[in-house]
Amino acid sequence: MKHLIILTLLSTFLVADDENYPIEYSYGSHEKQKIDLYLGSSDKVLVWIHGGGWLFGDKRAKRWLRRFDNHFTDHKELNVFMIGYRVGENTAPYAVEDVLCAYKKIEEEIESRGFSRNDIIIAGASAGGHLALYLALAEQNIPYKNCLPELKPKGVVNLFGITEVEQTYKYLDKTKFFSLSNYVRRWIPDEKKITEASKELSPIYLVDNQSIKVLTIHGTNDVWVPYSQAKLLDQQLKEKHILHTVEGGGHYGFSEEEDQAIRDKIKNFIAEIVL
Repeated sequence: MKHLIILTLLSTFLVADDENYPIEYSYGSHEKQKIDLYLGSSDKVLVWIHGGGWLFGDKRAKRWLRRFDNHFTDHKELNVFMIGYRVGENTAPYAVEDVLCAYKKIEEEIESRGFSRNDIIIAGASAGGHLALYLALAEQNIPYKNCLPELKPKGVVNLFGITEVEQTYKYLDKTKFFSLSNYVRRWIPDEKKITEASKELSPIYLVDNQSIKVLTIHGTNDVWVPYSQAKLLDQQLKEKHILHTVEGGGHYGFSEEEDQAIRDKIKNFIAEIVL
């Protein structure tokens, strides 16, 4: 029995270092405050943040792993950190606070594992795109100072992320029949004024004097995050922004041809910056 226990423990550690199985880290006491690391073949780093309207989702959910694999075709060359964060109704700004603190833990792992400090990409989709942008653009002037990032990424891959919270809130109120469909309304606590929350939580207000390159993928017929959110970011970032527009594209559900164009765009963007 003793030998069996020892062998079981050894196999656990061995599996954890396999490139196809994540190494998990905690950065807080909540069950969602965890990070998965998938080891790659280089010292470059990719940080991925799943979506779900800040209300749902998990870093190991099949739908999000599948979506990541579909668009990030060269990810095995990179050391991929996948961030889990607190989700649910009336939980804002927990998701923002969590990704900032998760990134501090990632910075520690970059140092301890000898990964490149200079070759970091942050990526996310939908609400994860919003969080990726906020994390990458965060500076000293943000209200959440407990976990300010030190290592600046070289670029952001933003798949149809929310860039201005209040405008998205108003769009959903106008276009959705059921009030429960307004995920922004459900995420922000009732006692919090939407204008105040938007000023604190919108990446668009962090753009000033930024030199980070951003690739945005967005469909013109997205009914959950309007295409105007991408255009707003494009106007602010100017030459630092690459906007890949999917004409008639929605919120995922792209054709194979559209998916391939997105894969190529992401692959070339990452290769130009870190590979």
